[in-house]
Amino acid sequence: MSPILTLDAVQFGYDPAKPVLQDISFQVHPGEVVAVVGRNGAGKSTMLRLLNGLLRPGSGRVTIAGKDAADLKVSEIAAHIGTVFQAPEQQIFNATVRSEIAFGPAQSGLSAEVQQCRIDAAVQRTDLGEVLDTHPLDLDAAMRRFVAVASVIACQPDLMLFDEAQRGLDATRRALLGRIIAEEKSAGRAIVLVCHDMDFVAAHADRVLGLAEGRLAVDAPVRDFFADAEATRAVSVEQPGIVELAQALGQPVAVNAAELVATLAKKLKGGA
Repeated sequence: MSPILTLDAVQFGYDPAKPVLQDISFQVHPGEVVAVVGRNGAGKSTMLRLLNGLLRPGSGRVTIAGKDAADLKVSEIAAHIGTVFQAPEQQIFNATVRSEIAFGPAQSGLSAEVQQCRIDAAVQRTDLGEVLDTHPLDLDAAMRRFVAVASVIACQPDLMLFDEAQRGLDATRRALLGRIIAEEKSAGRAIVLVCHDMDFVAAHADRVLGLAEGRLAVDAPVRDFFADAEATRAVSVEQPGIVELAQALGQPVAVNAAELVATLAKKLKGGA
């Protein structure tokens, strides 16, 4: 399957003499959830802006859906890539939740019927039905984030970028965001998560890209990454609680509670 996104030897610096990112190369394929991790200042959010065209590399190449991003306008990139920024108020500009979600589909050239179907589905999936006539900035921060999520999924991009989208969410809303990620993955769309929360990474990512000092220090399946203490140290992150618990119980790496319970149940059944 052809990648939706390719970075080839990408370098970027706000000051060309001081690169923030150096020699970054990787691919993201349809149906893949990739987490970008690393300490503050490692270049995660800068890399996200290179992916959606808000920044352009000083050298190297970004390829989106087989096209060189250097030849594409930001609006053309947005047809393939949707972004949920860390501060959703930076991307929300309509006077009601309804009009914010409807804006993207209205630019797509789709029929009014298809547009409405996408809007209705996005509203239902993000549980925003009761606030459609509310100004988005009158909502709490968590609900504003879901307005941004709804506006992106209504456009059905090939790749979604989430910049710390889980931050500040309670357990119910974290579960809702996780369900949306799983649905997008099942539909064959790719997701890149910039994330400091390793429990969320373990639960939802397939693969981890670890940045350290502006370079790609790790590119590994999520299970292999968390099983390798040297890899987590290299990018200054801690192992998730579920991984530590599995290790304390002498079990193989588990990336979610259900997996650990299944492993223990199998062991107990075998022992019996």
